[in-house]
Amino acid sequence: MLDKNKELVKRYYQEAMGGLSGIAEVVAADFVDHHFPPGTPAGPEGVRQFYTQILGSVFSDMQIEIDYLIAEGDKVDCHFALLAKHTGEFAGIPPKGIQIRCPAISTFRIEGGLLAEAWEIFDSGDLMQQLQA
Repeated sequence: MLDKNKELVKRYYQEAMGGLSGIAEVVAADFVDHHFPPGTPAGPEGVRQFYTQILGSVFSDMQIEIDYLIAEGDKVDCHFALLAKHTGEFAGIPPKGIQIRCPAISTFRIEGGLLAEAWEIFDSGDLMQQLQA
């Protein structure tokens, strides 16, 4: 069961980086990611909006590099880094076309074989330092 949960999280990031066509097979209809901006819809539509309109308006050539996954009960922690090119304005910083690497940790809660909830922390200070360099 724990390996199946880890595979579900891997698939989430594959979908997020690969066009999102199968995201409804990975997240529940009422999926909530607590790090998405306020007003982001729940479920697959919210995931699509975040990765295409929000994150996708700032970065291009995005990739997720998973360092490792830890599973216990109905939760999976994913330690990863977002690799991307800065191609849109972010926090008043104009695009510079540079490659960034933003380490992060996401925790997912699984219910009924789908991702039901997520939380994320990332090194915002390091990201800002890279963008301002």
